[in-house]
Amino acid sequence: MASTAPWWIGTPTKLIRKTLMVSEVGLDRLPVYTLTFEIPHDGEFTGRTQSFEKVRIDYGEVVKMVIPNYKPKSYSMSALRAEESEFDVTLKIYPNGRASGYLDRIQIGETVNAFGLRNEKTRNPGKFFGGIAYGVGITEILPMARFELEKGDAERVVVLWASRTKADTFWDDQIAELEKTYKDKFEMVYLFSREKEESNCAEVSALQGRIDASLLKQIFEPRITITAGFEREDARFLVIGTKAMMRMTDDMLTEIGFPMPEQCLLRK
Repeated sequence: MASTAPWWIGTPTKLIRKTLMVSEVGLDRLPVYTLTFEIPHDGEFTGRTQSFEKVRIDYGEVVKMVIPNYKPKSYSMSALRAEESEFDVTLKIYPNGRASGYLDRIQIGETVNAFGLRNEKTRNPGKFFGGIAYGVGITEILPMARFELEKGDAERVVVLWASRTKADTFWDDQIAELEKTYKDKFEMVYLFSREKEESNCAEVSALQGRIDASLLKQIFEPRITITAGFEREDARFLVIGTKAMMRMTDDMLTEIGFPMPEQCLLRK
């Protein structure tokens, strides 16, 4: 008999690993974990829901984690390894965070109800891709940058990662691998707002400050029109952060001559 459970209930999804990415230092630095889940193969998915192995990270599709007595909460997959029947979600744990706190309390071997969710976005590829990540937003931007490089649509990929300090960053191995594999196509630009150690900035050639229109112009315009020799119309961008940050940054990009959402990589 077909299940009568509503689609938003999800299917039990087992946590199989939990990896610390950023250590907590009081309220100055919140912890970041990668949670690895086993892909269940006995779930039923209807409507816009879909099985986890069908989630398209390159289209910005998400996983919904069903938080008891709350609501299904969206999280981006930071990695999908369908051949190994597992996927990752990388998240920051917030004080009194209803969703992140619940996921943080799940023990290895326990399950959370979840489902994949399709979206209606379309890709709008260009010769240049600029990814802008605020903090843990890198968990969506870096996988997107990898897809753009692997697809070959983007001939040049530049990722701007705005963090408080170097200690708030992670995925050094993944970034180094992209820099080695795509040394003439990929560039990571770090921006630290609270880093006090000059050696930490020097280690990754980081800029200091916060994102504003002037800084975006300084970073992207010469890399697009001079280094790569592209037209401004060849550039595509994606911004990941809070909704307010994304709106603000889209406005900044428009201000410096890259109209959004016309030049957004993913369009609704």
